[in-house]
Amino acid sequence: MEWKEHVGWLSPTSATVVAFIVVYYGAALARNDRLRRTAMTLFILAFALAAVAGVFGALITRAAPVR
Repeated sequence: MEWKEHVGWLSPTSATVVAFIVVYYGAALARNDRLRRTAMTLFILAFALAAVAGVFGALITRAAPVR
């Protein structure tokens, strides 16, 4: 359960880092292959971790409903 809570903080932070990279580098991002791939990987990872945390949250709530 704690892992789910920590990912809840890390996922939007990672997505914000990617947004900063896009704004900071702008058009240079199209020319820098390594930076572009890093940003894409980080963004995909943020969404994947958020999805896993959401599934864990649904399973935990289903197993131990809040009363």
